[in-house]
Amino acid sequence: MRLEQQYFFVSASIHDAIRVFYPGQDKPDLTTFPDKIVFQLNDTHPVIGIPELMRILIDEYGYDWDTAWSITTKTFNYTCHTLLPEALEVWPASLIGELLPRHLEIIEKINAQFEAELKAKGVAADAIKDMAIYTGDAVRMAYLATYGGSHVNGVAELHSQLLKDVTLKNFSDVYPDKFTNVTNGVTPRRFVKLANPRLSDLITEGLGTDKWVADLELLKGLEPLAADDEFVKKFAAVKQANKVDFANYAKREYGFDIDPNTMINTMVKRLHEYKRQALKILAVIARYADIKSGKISADDVMPRTIVFGAKAAPGYYLAKQTIQLINNVARVINNDPDVKGKLNVYFPWNYNIELAMNLIPATDLDEQISQAGKEASGTGNMKFALNGAMTVGTLDGANVEIRERVGAENFFLFGMTVDEVDALYAEGYEPKKYYEADPRLKAAIDMVSRGAFSNGDRNTYAPLVAVNRSLHLGEAHWASPLTVQRLRLCALTPRA
Repeated sequence: MRLEQQYFFVSASIHDAIRVFYPGQDKPDLTTFPDKIVFQLNDTHPVIGIPELMRILIDEYGYDWDTAWSITTKTFNYTCHTLLPEALEVWPASLIGELLPRHLEIIEKINAQFEAELKAKGVAADAIKDMAIYTGDAVRMAYLATYGGSHVNGVAELHSQLLKDVTLKNFSDVYPDKFTNVTNGVTPRRFVKLANPRLSDLITEGLGTDKWVADLELLKGLEPLAADDEFVKKFAAVKQANKVDFANYAKREYGFDIDPNTMINTMVKRLHEYKRQALKILAVIARYADIKSGKISADDVMPRTIVFGAKAAPGYYLAKQTIQLINNVARVINNDPDVKGKLNVYFPWNYNIELAMNLIPATDLDEQISQAGKEASGTGNMKFALNGAMTVGTLDGANVEIRERVGAENFFLFGMTVDEVDALYAEGYEPKKYYEADPRLKAAIDMVSRGAFSNGDRNTYAPLVAVNRSLHLGEAHWASPLTVQRLRLCALTPRA
């Protein structure tokens, strides 16, 4: 079904483009097609469009192979959004042959041409085998996209470099000029002006113009206002009003009782092990355990509301377990009078644009703590920063560029760098050492293991417990309220 959907959409798009750009022409000159339109292959899902355009050009319009290939390679570019090999689609050749036999024929010929080209370039036989688009058993869609398009880009500077150095290294060695970077972006029209009109109006007031909506470089003009107490107070008032609005929204839509006077600490990302939602919920459990054991007084804890937002792939068992654990931790903590008003956890279901537009303007602290080297870019980090949230994050994906722009002093750095992660794995990574060495981590994992969040059932989270003995905790430290507001304001101002 997925392949059928992919084929339907790309075929419809290509035929529609021909119809639009060559209206009423039975035999258009499609050698001009790349002058009129370029298709950006957004990950591997639409890559079947490459053999489809070849089929259309050869079978429907009578072009020879070389001409069709020249048109096709100029028409497509490929954006790779991941560094994870498992996220790069590989289709069984038998499935493509059954559903799209003509396309498999074309893919086989593309692969033969590709291998001949590599051989002529002096590429070693082993490397050619590793780079094969068609293996006889499978079709590697990322490899087809890389060879069949004019350019390949990652979605953040670090991601693009790792794409060249690791994920598609063989290809970048042979075709270095194909590879480039286009860092992801978000539209301030939706995620500030529409979602956060109070902040939008304040920015316009501070800058004396609304042209920043189309030119974010103008936000540099806000930097002097971070030292203006009156403007900072206005900024804090905007944040508080947004928090009240979100609390009302959460009550209306989800039945949640959120205190807008608490710090709203948000983690919104696709649910995946490398994004480390499990690490975050373990940090919450550790704080909860410290309060319950008397190690820290509830009166000394900054009142905090933790909000998760995420979806997981339907078949991703550990991700589903993590969602279940977060919700069960929320159930226990939110009903415990010992921490009432000091610590609350919420996981609103069905994270979507409407929820994002209500939650993001209200967030005080955003967490972007993916394992360094795994996150391609992220766009949530950009949305939160533009709305004046402070960021705790690893040097991963677009966090690197955000930190460069807002200044290191306005970014709470977390965890290891890519090089440090690689070095740790190289010397031998033993998760149990971290579990045994960190009493807070051990206490948190043991609570999960004992069934504290599963009605006493010790088996419910056994797989998750085993996996997450690899995690260790980190905490943010806080300054005065006015300093915090200045930091928030600086978080949305790019540095020259």
